[in-house]
Amino acid sequence: MFKFFVKTATITVLAAWTFAAQAAPVIEPVRVADGLYALVGPLGQRDAANAGDNATFGAIVTPEGVILIDSGAGDAGAELISKALRTVTDKPVRWVINTGRQDHRWLGNAWFAARGARVIALQTTVKVEQAQAAQEMQSLKMQFGQGAEAFTPMTSPDPLPGDQATLALGGVEVELRQFGTGHFPGDAVVWLPAQRIAFAGDLVFVDRMLGVLDNGSRVDQWARTFRTFAATLKPELIVPGHGRPCTLALAQAQTGDYLDWLVREVKPAAENMDDLEKTVNRLDAATPEAFRKLGNADQLNRKNINRAFLEFQFQ
Repeated sequence: MFKFFVKTATITVLAAWTFAAQAAPVIEPVRVADGLYALVGPLGQRDAANAGDNATFGAIVTPEGVILIDSGAGDAGAELISKALRTVTDKPVRWVINTGRQDHRWLGNAWFAARGARVIALQTTVKVEQAQAAQEMQSLKMQFGQGAEAFTPMTSPDPLPGDQATLALGGVEVELRQFGTGHFPGDAVVWLPAQRIAFAGDLVFVDRMLGVLDNGSRVDQWARTFRTFAATLKPELIVPGHGRPCTLALAQAQTGDYLDWLVREVKPAAENMDDLEKTVNRLDAATPEAFRKLGNADQLNRKNINRAFLEFQFQ
């Protein structure tokens, strides 16, 4: 059984009229097994405080150094991850593995590479990163007003061919697996076969509602990829791309089931040429309570239905 360790913010009385809160860290290390950590970022939207790192990352501490799973959104995001790592280990980051092309998965690569880390990714992931680099950097610059130096688009210099690779890093066997298009094309999973733990990247969201984006991925593709991932690996523990470490059952309930619901409910309406606005209103009202309780549901559910409808209408 895995134990989860959570740090909480405390409030200290400094004077009769003055109070100061010890803020929770932006990225919270959560120990999931010996030498294995989820680095859990905020569940809400990105802002200057989290520097675009509103996601979950991973760390595997080996005798030779740290294997970091995803590197943050640019230099500022990488520094937040590095700060969180220093609370659990003094070992340097020796390897960075990218699981996807969204900014916080890889735009911190150059920051860690400058400090001696080797960047690793599957070839398909690298191709998508390179194709979308300008768009990702422009989006971050618009949000945070940072210069180009904060978002150096460094991909893996020697990407791994195919959809699967087995690596021995610091004495730890690590598999990099791709099961199809997930939240983005090129999404991958880091699999530790000995522990049966999956660092699932953006394939899995828990604690908060996933977001359907206009990014070359479709809801039905993501749903199929999730099913393949779950059936193939049957992980005992998942470190998701967003949210806290979880079981496969929870990932199924909050990612797989929601994707299946969108496909089941939205696709017939789109193929039937139903009115878009009426469909969004109807399905938003009919959304199961389990999904409504997820973080950010009030901001995302209607958008997800709308985008899924357009995907199915124009596929």
